[in-house]
Amino acid sequence: MVTIGMVSDRVRWDEKALIQAARNKNVKLVVIDAKSIFLEATGNCDHIPEADIYLQRMVSTFKGLYITKILESKGYPVVNSYDVSSICADKLLTTLALTKAGVPSPRTFLAVDIDSALQILEELKYPAVIKPVFGSWGRLIAPLKDPQSAKAIIESRESMGALYQIYYIQEFVEKVNNRDIRSFVIGDEVVTAIYRVAGQGEWRTNTALGGRAEICPVTPEIEDLSLRAAKAIGEGVYGVDILESPNGMLVNEVNHTMEYHTTVPLTGVDIPGMLIDYCLEMLK
Repeated sequence: MVTIGMVSDRVRWDEKALIQAARNKNVKLVVIDAKSIFLEATGNCDHIPEADIYLQRMVSTFKGLYITKILESKGYPVVNSYDVSSICADKLLTTLALTKAGVPSPRTFLAVDIDSALQILEELKYPAVIKPVFGSWGRLIAPLKDPQSAKAIIESRESMGALYQIYYIQEFVEKVNNRDIRSFVIGDEVVTAIYRVAGQGEWRTNTALGGRAEICPVTPEIEDLSLRAAKAIGEGVYGVDILESPNGMLVNEVNHTMEYHTTVPLTGVDIPGMLIDYCLEMLK
């Protein structure tokens, strides 16, 4: 029997759904608590339950990346792979990959000095958006509305450590109906999509910040753009964030550890079952 090792640091609704999906398909899934294992970089992976393939479901981005890299170095397949996960985890690397592949995305700049960051805004014009190159759930994303607020926000990042002194600044895209789109790509198929509508008084659409989900039809344009974005990163399973701009749709981010606790009840699409099937297909 094939064994899937699910590596996680927290068993949320999403992971519980994967456990149930594996049971429904008579697939052995071993839940591996990342907090209870250690891995020898210079030897074999004797201190982690053995599996034919590992499904990385870590909440912590960096912990997930390092565990994935060690497992792959010992010859084990991991979904998603280190190569694609490391691109998705870094907003700049994602932007560069999308741009190289000709996938439309928001106009983006980078600086490593306060004065240079402010010069970007002279080029980009206000309003704009500043983001950490690493991060999720909309944390530390801030609108830059004018020179005074921009200078204050950028200066505040100087006290937060070297990682936050990398200034990743994008054009502000006015959202249609205060929403964006999250599509779900598994392999070479867009399996479903949702609108994420920002909560009252909020411009960010993350459900963790009070946004709500609505069913979004997978139009030919959404399907094409999602698959092109996934192909730009590499083979895998993704949540693709799309903005509806006045000049057409733009891919904003590509997520390598997608969450679907809102999407499955809303759409009825069995994303956990499809992820199990994808892992099995990877072994063939």
